[in-house]
Amino acid sequence: MRVQADDILAALIVSLAMLRRLDVRTAQLAANPTVSEANFRRWQALALRAYNQVAAASAAKVVLSLGWYAVGTRLGVQTPWFQLVGFAVFLGWALLMVWAWKLGTDARYLRLQLGIDPRRRVPTT
Repeated sequence: MRVQADDILAALIVSLAMLRRLDVRTAQLAANPTVSEANFRRWQALALRAYNQVAAASAAKVVLSLGWYAVGTRLGVQTPWFQLVGFAVFLGWALLMVWAWKLGTDARYLRLQLGIDPRRRVPTT
């Protein structure tokens, strides 16, 4: 198996997306009293959708890239088809990342507009 730099980057992006996803999932409505529950849930759903797409696209990129390398070498696929499929996997990943970036930007804009602070916590005494 041959692991390339973009596969390592995609694996790193999966871990970062999962950390951000945890921030969104653990955000507390009670810590943001000026926000209605419907708006809070709308923001949360949009943000989770963006981070889920980032994580799924990056994980799929690693699996498809390494899988194609293994299958392509075993079948003896010749140039340029070998590189063309690898490029198609990379391009698909890049397009999904751009779309997820758009979703994440929409979620960030909504969060700022509503005044949600996902790291604010309700004091427990």
